[in-house]
Amino acid sequence: MLYASSSVGLGHVTRDYHIRKNINGNVEWLTSGNALKYLKERGENINEISNSLYSLGDYIEKMIKNCEVKINPIDAYRLYKAVKHNAELITNEINFDDYDLIIADEFWEFMFVNIPKERSVFLTDFTKVNVKSNSYFEKLIIPRLNLGLINRINEKFSLKINLSLWDKDKNFINLGPAFSDDYFKVDTNEGDYILVNIGGTNAGLKVAEKLKEKMKEYDVKIIGSSKYFDPNPKKLIKDAGIIISLSGYGSVVESNALKKKTIFLFIENHFEHIENANIMRNRKGFRVYPCNKILDIDIKNEIEHLKKEDIDPLEINDSSYKVVEEIKKFIS
Repeated sequence: MLYASSSVGLGHVTRDYHIRKNINGNVEWLTSGNALKYLKERGENINEISNSLYSLGDYIEKMIKNCEVKINPIDAYRLYKAVKHNAELITNEINFDDYDLIIADEFWEFMFVNIPKERSVFLTDFTKVNVKSNSYFEKLIIPRLNLGLINRINEKFSLKINLSLWDKDKNFINLGPAFSDDYFKVDTNEGDYILVNIGGTNAGLKVAEKLKEKMKEYDVKIIGSSKYFDPNPKKLIKDAGIIISLSGYGSVVESNALKKKTIFLFIENHFEHIENANIMRNRKGFRVYPCNKILDIDIKNEIEHLKKEDIDPLEINDSSYKVVEEIKKFIS
């Protein structure tokens, strides 16, 4: 089996690793960036070409300035060229006839590669880009992007599974969120420290370090980004007293599954962050703020209030096992 996992952040590879543990057979991984580091730390079998692929997360980061996504033609073209570069390497180096099954978790390079549709599965946590912007360029390109993506996905993959927290689409099997661990079997503690989790990219790095400087009266730990990369952050997450986190998919799932009081920060104009954050608004034990405004609020006051609050997490179940069931039916 070839399992291709997105190189944008760590939310994809952590859930993929959890899914993979429940699939029988030999697995070979294809990814790059911090996702590749995560798998290497676990001694996974990795296709050699992964070491030569560009990390798409690096190109996405260049579109984020001061906690706001700002798409311009130059950065968009550079991302496109990176995807094409990776696709060409994969086309030249990988023989798909060597694999009985191909799984792709938002692995966009496959949109430009001839893969065997009858043996290919696509996983995603969104089915369309939904950006509300005044940018003429974004208004022009986003509808075309959505149409192009759905056409390519339908063309390339026979089994399409949607793992979104908030999005459903009739063209996909909609299973809901997949965890990155057996969280309901994990014993948690409420430690004294505050954990600032900025995920698998560097987008929130400066804000995280400024937050730590601002909260000198607390024990503050940072995980995420290339600088604070932790290959096994589970213990730090499950034992944190309060978490401050970017509102990425994996972080929202973890905080709710582990019932951790969390301040979620969303990046402006980042449609996934905004949708993820919206489902957490007005819930006890949680707060939602724009990433670029968090340094302006009385963070100590929020933390002290959170400590005294009950918590009302989302009721979510791990769809990983359903994903495995669908894959087994697909290949049987």
